[in-house]
Amino acid sequence: MSRRPARGFTLLEALVTLVIVSLLVAALMQALTQTLAMRSALIRHQRATREAALQEMWFRDTLAGAVADLDDAYGPLRGEARAVTVPTLSPLSAHGLARVEWRLEPVDGGDALVYRDPRAGELTVLRGPLRDATFRYLMPDASWLTAWTPEPGDDALPLAVRLTASGEQGDIHWTVPIIAARRPREYLRPDEENAPDAL
Repeated sequence: MSRRPARGFTLLEALVTLVIVSLLVAALMQALTQTLAMRSALIRHQRATREAALQEMWFRDTLAGAVADLDDAYGPLRGEARAVTVPTLSPLSAHGLARVEWRLEPVDGGDALVYRDPRAGELTVLRGPLRDATFRYLMPDASWLTAWTPEPGDDALPLAVRLTASGEQGDIHWTVPIIAARRPREYLRPDEENAPDAL
């Protein structure tokens, strides 16, 4: 009885198999590398988007909580093209009513947006560089001023505050309506005779 010799892979078949497997592994590694790069880019974009939304929310909250206070207490909102200080019920870190400041600080290539309150101290909210950055203040006649310095007895608050600038992430147009009463109430002093019993 004749025996057939067992047939295995020839050297050529083994080499072809190894080349095919290595091509498949290379293609899979390239796809994995591209997927990881896309994932990293997406995470960076999400982080930048969340950070930008948080920065805008801080700006909006502190200014939307603006109140008109008496001149010898926290005082009125005072604004210029490069800074605004305001008594607000919504400071970032202080509790209750506090006077806070938003201002533009010069940095290389433009400005940075800086926040300050009594508890947090100074925080750089937008590192910038911001170009052509300015604060503006809405008057009742729908005109925008670059300064808000009310005299005693005048309206202590504008109708809105706007920050405009150009930055690396695009243009900024943050407009915050001020909804509080625009004149300070005399009954803010509870010891005065004309103060109402309850607000």
